[in-house]
Amino acid sequence: QQLPIGYRAYSPNQKDRWNRENKTQYYYLFLIIGIIFFVCSILLDSLRQPIAIILMIPISFVGVFLTFYAFEINFDQGGYASFILLAGISVNSALYILNDFNNLKKDRPNLSLNTQYQKAFLSKITPVLITILTTIFGLIPFIWDGQEEVFWFSFAAGSIGGLVFSLIGIFLYLPLFMKLKIKKIS
Repeated sequence: QQLPIGYRAYSPNQKDRWNRENKTQYYYLFLIIGIIFFVCSILLDSLRQPIAIILMIPISFVGVFLTFYAFEINFDQGGYASFILLAGISVNSALYILNDFNNLKKDRPNLSLNTQYQKAFLSKITPVLITILTTIFGLIPFIWDGQEEVFWFSFAAGSIGGLVFSLIGIFLYLPLFMKLKIKKIS
């Protein structure tokens, strides 16, 4: 039989992995962030740049919260799953740019930091935008189905909102964190 939305049947002897009472699922987010920090520290050979990358995650999470608030969507497991997806994609976007920036600093040290960052940004922004846009377009069918599929609807809505906000992080926050002067490209 099918239960109404919001109800579930379970056995008292069955272990609940989601564990809603203790909220242990949120500790996994901190574990993921810790793993991302260590991997980025090793790849970028820095402790400062991984912090910039990690701080991209809350920027994308703001998009999730605003999406759920603005469209009055119930936050459930789909919203939590969108956090996991956003942690990976927003970190990946910033990592592409900063890794290329570090390679340019080694290969062409005679260029100014602003020029190095602009070259890295311009060479990597196309794959970053393609990744974000294809993910958004891939999630749109889950939005069209509406709230009939509760998990997928909230997952898609949260992910789309977070991906849009991750663009703000890439275009505004990342250059500011790197303390670069943004000049008009003509």
